[in-house]
Amino acid sequence: MADYNAIFNSSKYQFKIYLISSDGRSQELKPGVIRQFIISDNFLNFYNAGYIVIDNTFDVIERNTPENKENNDRGFIFKGDSRDFLTIDIMPNLNEGSFAGTSKKNQADQIFRLQSNYVIYNSEDINGDQPGQKFKKLHFWDAYYELLLEKNSYFSTANSSLVPSGVNILNADNSERGIYTGDAIKQFLTEFFNPDEGYPVTIGNTFDRGDSKIFFSSPANYKGIDVLEYLINRHVSSQDNNYDPAFLRLEKGTPVFNFESLKSIFSKALNVDNGKLSIGEYYLETFKIGEFSDVQNTASVTKATFTPPNALFFQKIGTINNFSADFMAGQYTQQSISNNIMHGYEYDSKAFCIDEDRNTLTNVMSVYSNNYVQPFNKPGSNSAFANFLPGSYRDNVKNSNNQFTVTVDPNQRLAFGRNRVLHNLIFHNNSILFRVPGSTHREAGKFIGLDRDGNFETTDFDNKVLGIYFILEVKHIFSGDNYENELRCVKTYNFTDVILNKDSY
Repeated sequence: MADYNAIFNSSKYQFKIYLISSDGRSQELKPGVIRQFIISDNFLNFYNAGYIVIDNTFDVIERNTPENKENNDRGFIFKGDSRDFLTIDIMPNLNEGSFAGTSKKNQADQIFRLQSNYVIYNSEDINGDQPGQKFKKLHFWDAYYELLLEKNSYFSTANSSLVPSGVNILNADNSERGIYTGDAIKQFLTEFFNPDEGYPVTIGNTFDRGDSKIFFSSPANYKGIDVLEYLINRHVSSQDNNYDPAFLRLEKGTPVFNFESLKSIFSKALNVDNGKLSIGEYYLETFKIGEFSDVQNTASVTKATFTPPNALFFQKIGTINNFSADFMAGQYTQQSISNNIMHGYEYDSKAFCIDEDRNTLTNVMSVYSNNYVQPFNKPGSNSAFANFLPGSYRDNVKNSNNQFTVTVDPNQRLAFGRNRVLHNLIFHNNSILFRVPGSTHREAGKFIGLDRDGNFETTDFDNKVLGIYFILEVKHIFSGDNYENELRCVKTYNFTDVILNKDSY
């Protein structure tokens, strides 16, 4: 599909990386000068970040040579103003027959292409062991994130066309003149990123409107990131989604923002069609623990106990030889996963209020089970169980935290109480970390399956470790002619109820 200029893991890639300065300087970084290149895609950040280590012996990057001193390829001078750009375009050389035609090529680009503009926000020199030997390490993150950090925002929902017609904004209360938090986030993004400045944005098809409204004007000292975080922190999704938290994502290689509730994301892990389990829209592939004697480059359908039967399994790049399984740590769970009681004030009744019932861990566990456990039930059975028990102290509200807010809407107050506990319960959950040969189709916010190779006797440990995982972070690691992915994933359920005596809790 594309010309190639690099080979990683014996596979051909188009691998283009350039340094570009706002003053017109540019320099291509050939694969041979790159010692290490890491892109981190973390679900909890809407943007990607990473670093690149370049061979800069005798400061060659910033020196003129007879070949380049008269053009834009002359020595690259780092200005240190976050306007030194690192542009990347990485694409595997795919089979032409499989992706013939424009529509299939576009689909292949969407799945496999890593293409972004990053800004270099920090750099450091690393001395080598030989005289004059030096390496330059450049730290980068997405240009859209950099603009949010720099640029002041004067955003106000009062300017929105979504304010109901006929409402006098000056005299109306916030419940009358507010707009839905999801609409406010959408409006902020389209206003803040001005196309005339070279950073247009598109709002994707998956953008959660939310359940509660907000009337907000940015304080004078707010940067764009402050406004965005303020709005997201007060967002709860609809009643159908159990007033779930939602997460902002900048889609891979595009200026498209999506904002999706976590319940919606988890509902797309698996499908049940005619009583049969199958992969969902967000299920990428299955990995197997073990080793194959006959390793092939082709994809096959895996027959698995803990994963969907029609999931893709890539034998060459989907076998896990080593992994670390880290389980929930008591020092975090006892402090951050407990009853989070909300205290507020009702302006209409002029009375203080305490939201206890909806923010107790009993309620949290009910929502958790419905949103993030039940989607993994096998058809016609109750085969998925929560992998966490609160215990008697939390059941009896002897382990609790008290939070205070001026937010009036009781549903919006869930964002500060119950939803923060849900967040901790999911992302402090049982996790697995492993490395496999790299592929550019892997990304955070999707799901994978984990199974064992060959016949084995199922144990409680397998029920705990094997199954469907949510991808929290993917690292694309290029080093020499080697390309690896490091995946960090969390699992929210067990296949069997492994707690023997619940009364002991």
